Amino acid sequence: MAKVTPEEALKTRQRILDAVIQCLLDPQVGYEKMTYTRLQTMTGISRGGILNHFGKKEHFLLALDGRIFNTVLNELDLSSRDAFSSSFESALARPTFNAVMQLLLNNASHHVAIEYAKQAWRDLEDLIEEKLGAEVKENDLPRLLGRSIFMLTTSKAA
Repeated sequence: MAKVTPEEALKTRQRILDAVIQCLLDPQVGYEKMTYTRLQTMTGISRGGILNHFGKKEHFLLALDGRIFNTVLNELDLSSRDAFSSSFESALARPTFNAVMQLLLNNASHHVAIEYAKQAWRDLEDLIEEKLGAEVKENDLPRLLGRSIFMLTTSKAA
């Protein structure tokens, strides 16, 4: 068997992570239904090959290193309180933003991914407080997150 070069290993790892992101952002799959078998089918990489790169399911989230969280930040305008609220409301209409919010909300209570999700929330709160102040963090953010939960739960019921 030929030895795998570091470049090949990196490409394989990236193919796996791209499939993981697809699963995480798909409301029909998400973290709960993402399996090694599904990833194997999506990537063409053997289960053993995937396990070689990611021995535990939670390692996928750690390896993404904020890429999913940046999806949220890229949608938000933090130039002012009104711009933040407006951009958050507008972003809720976009499937990718909605899927990331669902991922973060679901994982905030999931025993495996809880630290990742909690850290993402802390980072978002800190950034909002830094850019827009404590009042926005304490009043607007909870209102908008409540709106997110409402939209996510009513869209599931529909």
